[in-house]
Amino acid sequence: MAETSLSSTPGHLRLSPGWLLFAALALAIPIAPMLLHRRPLALPDLGELPAFSLTDQRGRAFGRDDLRGKVWVADFVFTSCSDACPRLTQRMRSLQDRLDPHGRVGLLSISVDPERDTPEKLRGYGEAYGARDDLWRFLTGSPTEVQRTVVKGFKMAMAKVPLEDGARQSDDELRAQAFDVLHGDRLVLVDADARIRGYYVADDAGVAAVLRAARALAAR
Repeated sequence: MAETSLSSTPGHLRLSPGWLLFAALALAIPIAPMLLHRRPLALPDLGELPAFSLTDQRGRAFGRDDLRGKVWVADFVFTSCSDACPRLTQRMRSLQDRLDPHGRVGLLSISVDPERDTPEKLRGYGEAYGARDDLWRFLTGSPTEVQRTVVKGFKMAMAKVPLEDGARQSDDELRAQAFDVLHGDRLVLVDADARIRGYYVADDAGVAAVLRAARALAAR
């Protein structure tokens, strides 16, 4: 009876290119979601805003408690400003155009010239830029309360500076109006707990960054 001998040395395993491709895809599928998953955006916590009491463009009271439950992007302007403020307000308008009207992100513009910027004047200013009342609030108040809110609360600079030609005015009222206001030009991000989460330069990159951060906070 003939014996059949089996080799004790295994032969080389030959895999077709199709099997290799299948194996590579099978291994990649569980890993792909981990590779595509973005790490949560890390934002600083710069402290809670103090209580404040201001008035919006419709004459409604607005304070710190009105910030809670929603994410806000704030800036600081005044209606008679002809340099930085129009640019800032245009940036805020561009943010408004990209926000969901029913979402959890709002816009806040605080006047740093409360002696001249009445709610009525702020309402006209907002309307000129196409501001929506349900998304964008414009705030004013007493000079003392505004300065306390802006400087001590939002940690932004604010100072009244007389104009050089103001002394040549003969009328006391005109002379009193002859001043400019120096103020910070950053966008400030505030979370739904009324805590400051970042300061952003108001350029294209800064607008994109604050929008991304605001949406991330609103999604939490």
